[in-house]
Formats: sequence, structure tokens, C-alpha cells
Amino acid sequence: MTLLCTATVLLTALACGAGSARAQLGEVQLGGIINYGVPDAFGTGAGVVAGVAAGRLAYIGVHWSYQRGSTESRDLELERLEITNRVQVFAVDLGLLIPVGKLELVPGASVGVMRLAQRIDGPLAQSSRVHGEEFFVAPGFALHVPAVGLVLIPEAQLYLGGRPNLPYPVSARGLVTALRIVIPIEVGRVRW
Repeated sequence: MTLLCTATVLLTALACGAGSARAQLGEVQLGGIINYGVPDAFGTGAGVVAGVAAGRLAYIGVHWSYQRGSTESRDLELERLEITNRVQVFAVDLGLLIPVGKLELVPGASVGVMRLAQRIDGPLAQSSRVHGEEFFVAPGFALHVPAVGLVLIPEAQLYLGGRPNLPYPVSARGLVTALRIVIPIEVGRVRW
């Protein structure tokens, strides 16, 4: 609840300082993403992003990321298993651009598919690899910060996915923070 109150105060403060937007028809954004998420299936990751900020009003894009996840040990009756979880995310991103001075606040959501992979290793058992797919939605917010010909986009999202059918349960829900680094390519400008 404290995080919600803090976010509300921050959004209100940013909205009060909103400035005017440039009269731009659109902007294509191409770049990369580095991220970190909890729980253990996510971990550190990286990927690629592409999108269009249309009229500095709305953002639509796609992204792919690969999360390194984690490895955990489980003791069974006769052996100790090493269970490694990884996840790939294929998503469509939607957002509303709100000018705040020279920055843009972007509340939005990602919708897509997570492909979770689980590798099970043990001294007595042969290695096995199992995959499971889950649809997800991830509401969140981002901040577009122009910096020396690039746009830096810190963001936070709450991934809400189901429970994939894997031998050892793993959660597809959690908080993922990311930094997108994109090259903005202006599509056109309104002329007076």
C-alpha cells in the first residue's frame, strides 16, 4: 500500500509540472532492454524492443527478452536435484504518453506469452528439459528520458501469468524492472 501511495504522489507531482509537447507526427524506437525480475524464474535478462510513439499520444511496440532465472537444489530420498528455471517473454506493449516537461510518463501494459523452461539434473537421473507456455498481462509505467540522441526508458511492470504445467512448480507472477535504451527515429513533424 505504501508503494501505491508513493506512486500516486509522484504521478501527481509530475502531472502538475507537465509541459507542452513538440508537434511531432511520430517516432520509431529501436533498441535493447536489460531487466531484472522476481521471483526466481525471472532473474536478470536482456532483449530487443521496437515500437512507434504515434503523435506523442500513444505508444505501441513489441519486445522479446530472455531471463536467466535461477537454479535451486532439492533433496529427494535418493538424490539431490538441480532445477534450473528460465523464461522468454514475447510481448506487445501499449501505453499512453503524458508529457511532463521534456520527459514523458507512460502508463501502460504488456500482453503476451511467456515460455518457461525447466532443466532438471541429478546424479541418478538423466537431464531432462521441459517447457511450458503461459499468457500474461503486465500493467506498469515507464518514463521516457531523452539523452544525447537516445531515449532511456526506466520501467516497472507487474507480470501476471498463470502456473505453467512443469514438473516442479514455478510462478509466472512477479515484479520486473527494466531499462530500455532506444534510438528514436522521427517519422514527421507538423508544419505551420
